[in-house]
Amino acid sequence: MARKIHYSQPLKYFWKHLYGTQKKLTPELTDEQIFYSLKTNLLKGPFGVDETQETRGLIISGLELWREDSKGELLHIFFLDKPLRDFLEETRLPDLEGIKKFLYENGEIRDIFRYYSNTQTEHFIYKFALHVPNEADGYAFSLVSEEDGSLELYFSHGQNGGRMTDKYYTDLNKKDDNVSLVILKMFRLALNTIAYMNCFPDCVADGVPKDLFEKSVGKTDRSISFQLSEKIKGIQDSPTSKIPHFRKGHFRVLQSDYFANKKGQIIFVAEAMVKGKAKTVSMTSNTEQFVNNIKN
Repeated sequence: MARKIHYSQPLKYFWKHLYGTQKKLTPELTDEQIFYSLKTNLLKGPFGVDETQETRGLIISGLELWREDSKGELLHIFFLDKPLRDFLEETRLPDLEGIKKFLYENGEIRDIFRYYSNTQTEHFIYKFALHVPNEADGYAFSLVSEEDGSLELYFSHGQNGGRMTDKYYTDLNKKDDNVSLVILKMFRLALNTIAYMNCFPDCVADGVPKDLFEKSVGKTDRSISFQLSEKIKGIQDSPTSKIPHFRKGHFRVLQSDYFANKKGQIIFVAEAMVKGKAKTVSMTSNTEQFVNNIKN
């Protein structure tokens, strides 16, 4: 019998500390009632030491993701291979505008309420959670289009949360401080996960992994699993090392009329493979699977 694997838990801080604490205090309340109670306290409560409107807003954004998760409406993605996470974090985004265009054309449309501006407007949005094998903290992401055409990312990882827009992506690439590097990795991971899903649908399967240790995952009614594509995996030749190894590459959206029927599809361009010189381009004609996963 295969050994069961623990997968990281997205939104663990919200499940254990915010919801868990409130549930002990008010066990008679439903999850939805607890959500509104927590949100009201966050909106009206005084700021703590070193707390600002921005940091409070991050907690509220995380709480919104937790609400969808508590209702079984948040898409959960399980990475069967930890190196896939590392690869997507490091894969650069030279075709950011093309990826944005793809997101706008395939995203789910929702009304978003802005708490501090007290406004509600329509946006394209993607929300999903990531599980990585044998790690404690998972990831949760919310990508939202803004009125000015920019793309805003909210991410949650453990007790840390952050927000940035694509307008700062180029500047972040020029920095090397820890905060900038973390945010940069989160931005790449979120967008590249969506690109990977569309580029390699043969590596995406419905449901949770077969080796999942059930206690490591909470409520999740919408789940898919990702395996590592052979087209972007290089195995070192050393007999003592079988670790997947990656080098430069990126996802790109075909936008030229030259591609005729393939226009609008996402491809992966591998500029250099480990121990090799060949360049690889991978693409798919099946973009419906991702859209269905987001909307269903």
